[in-house]
Amino acid sequence: MHRDRNHRIRPRRWRGGGWRPWLAGLVVLATLLLAACGGMGRSDGAGNEAKGTIEIGYIPWDEDIAVSYLWKALLEEQGYQVKLTQVEVAPLFAAVANGSIDLFLDVWMPSTHGQYMERFGDRVEVLGTWYDQADLGLAVPDYVEARSIADLPRYADRFGKGIVGIEAGAGLMRVTRESAMPGYGLDDWELVQSSTPTMLAELERAIQNREWIVVTLWRPHWAFAKYDIRYLDDPKGLMNPEGAEKIQIIARQGFRDDFPEVARWLERFELTLDQLAALEAAIQEHGADQPAKGVAAWLEENRGLVETWLQ
Repeated sequence: MHRDRNHRIRPRRWRGGGWRPWLAGLVVLATLLLAACGGMGRSDGAGNEAKGTIEIGYIPWDEDIAVSYLWKALLEEQGYQVKLTQVEVAPLFAAVANGSIDLFLDVWMPSTHGQYMERFGDRVEVLGTWYDQADLGLAVPDYVEARSIADLPRYADRFGKGIVGIEAGAGLMRVTRESAMPGYGLDDWELVQSSTPTMLAELERAIQNREWIVVTLWRPHWAFAKYDIRYLDDPKGLMNPEGAEKIQIIARQGFRDDFPEVARWLERFELTLDQLAALEAAIQEHGADQPAKGVAAWLEENRGLVETWLQ
């Protein structure tokens, strides 16, 4: 470089075409090097992409959160990319039916989600049943004197004529509102729409203060192990009109063809009540807002079981 008459520093020109061609060549070389390094950095990701990306939709029910995070962990270990998406139940069925979401692992049949399967069942694939003794009910703390849903009108003042519910679109809400409440003379009661976390928080608060409360609940659920609660008897069988519920897995059409290995694994998947309770308990213990931590702890203790699914 040299200074001009005004003492400004100017770059010295190189012989053979000046400095610009030389600089352009340097930029090209740097670009090629970056591209090569970038390709090397994506090698692991490309390997996962080769196996494919799977999107699992889930609803905020504890067992669905548990098994969705469980299968996210297992599939990622096997080289798949997995996206979890929380969706309300009706849009979730529609999303699987139109192919925008691959899997839903928590379909309760025949009653709870029966209306959705009637509407969308011919556009999804059922991969199997992983639990077959699920049921719905209205639950109260043990200190509550009412023993049956039929007792609720007698204790209307103690309960404030209210049942604490969950998400509006849940099948449990529909069964409670359309079957149990009119069937047991609770037409003037209110079924309070909330969310699963809100319902559980209200249950815990009431128990701490020994207040009377009745909530919509289902089994399996960790709340039965954590709190002294019980179902109210249902002598008319209105909460479970077709007996025990089966929890099934549905997939978008074509999933078996696109992911035959994963479909086989999911068809082998099953849990007992104790195994599911332990999984849910691990998630609660390690922080319900970080389910992956609880899943990792559970997996450390249950590798033998997992291997039977992944054979």
